[in-house]
Amino acid sequence: MNRVMPYILILVSALLSSTAYAQSYADTVWTKLQEWYEDYSGDGYSVENYVVGKLDEGETDSWSFWLGGGNNYTIIGVCDEDCGDIDLAIFDDGDALVDEDVLEDDYPIVSVSPTSDELFTVDVDMYECDVEPCYFGIAIFYD
Repeated sequence: MNRVMPYILILVSALLSSTAYAQSYADTVWTKLQEWYEDYSGDGYSVENYVVGKLDEGETDSWSFWLGGGNNYTIIGVCDEDCGDIDLAIFDDGDALVDEDVLEDDYPIVSVSPTSDELFTVDVDMYECDVEPCYFGIAIFYD
């Protein structure tokens, strides 16, 4: 039994270390989202929703949201320090591209101004990630 104990301690230590790193990356993303919130709320915007997730390089994640007609929406993406390029695209309910930001940066911004309540889908594309997975976040602001 004593021979197994060191291996169990190493395994537990590795798991705790991995969890701590993941939390650190998620905290970095959350801090960046909060910085955008401070900027946008000062300009009269409110936050509709936040999403935080993780992707490997070359992966895409999609999120669908009901957005209210008559509002102007700005969707901002952020990612952790291991991410060099993340892209956003927004599609309407008919799957038509409304806006996209495919610039080589780690803070894409897309906008939409629906005339009526409609379901929109936001694609998050992790274009460049040095240490996988990379954590990302999106914030949906409206005025």
